[in-house]
Amino acid sequence: MRLYVCLGILLTGGMSSIASAGDDRCGEDVLSLAEGQGRNAWAASCGYLQPSAVPSLDANHLYVVFTMGCGHAGCSPYVPVVATDPCVSGLTTFEYCTHNDAVLLTLSSDESGITVSSAGRVERCPDGGTCSFSYFLGSPLTLTLTSTRNLVDCLQFTGWQGACAGQGSTCSLVANSDLSTTATWSRIIGCIPR
Repeated sequence: MRLYVCLGILLTGGMSSIASAGDDRCGEDVLSLAEGQGRNAWAASCGYLQPSAVPSLDANHLYVVFTMGCGHAGCSPYVPVVATDPCVSGLTTFEYCTHNDAVLLTLSSDESGITVSSAGRVERCPDGGTCSFSYFLGSPLTLTLTSTRNLVDCLQFTGWQGACAGQGSTCSLVANSDLSTTATWSRIIGCIPR
């Protein structure tokens, strides 16, 4: 069992008091360094943080989370991670989380979408795209191709390059560092493209 630590900070002229807090919100709203910095800038521009607090949070690898929502697809409400995104009303600041333990998974596939599952969270990367998702260090990840054959173009999945190399169309990983993988495809012999 891995214990995640989130930090609550009392911002009174700086970071003078740090207290431990529950891990639920931090575990649901895992952000990379760039996403965390974007969230802090967004929160300051929307009035959820004092602008003077942002440099201290960024320097200490911390980002603000709210009592609801998160910064990845499928969250309701979606809480932005880009400073210039529109403000979301009705949020309540909850605590500050560290992204020191966040790792980045980058994946791509030209012919099939990829679904990534981890601890009840599901992310989808469409075919023909490259996607990046952040997870806590040590998270188990399951990557699954949406399909392994494309009969329109006469292509079939032949394997993975990178972190999933040597595994089949379903790949199991542990997020122990930043990871990258690409699904590879080859022509189906004798197939006539539709």
